[in-house]
Amino acid sequence: MEPHILESTLSPAERRFLDLMRHGDNFLKIELLRPAKSYYEKALELNIETEKVKEKIAECDRLLAFELKVIWILVAIAAVLVLAYIALN
Repeated sequence: MEPHILESTLSPAERRFLDLMRHGDNFLKIELLRPAKSYYEKALELNIETEKVKEKIAECDRLLAFELKVIWILVAIAAVLVLAYIALN
């Protein structure tokens, strides 16, 4: 069965939910975590498949926390390099 035929039997809320999830998944695939999380949060408001959506939001939160940790490590390394450069000159 073709996806558009299946979607025609869904309610407007279910179609909106699938659209939001698709957008979230597309952003997540290219690692744009904040927009992905935003779409998942909008999907969560529709109260459809809430556990699945909560898992996606948790995945975004986990990846955002990792991203933040990497940024702090890079900042620390940059600070050490700047201080070393200043000390040598």
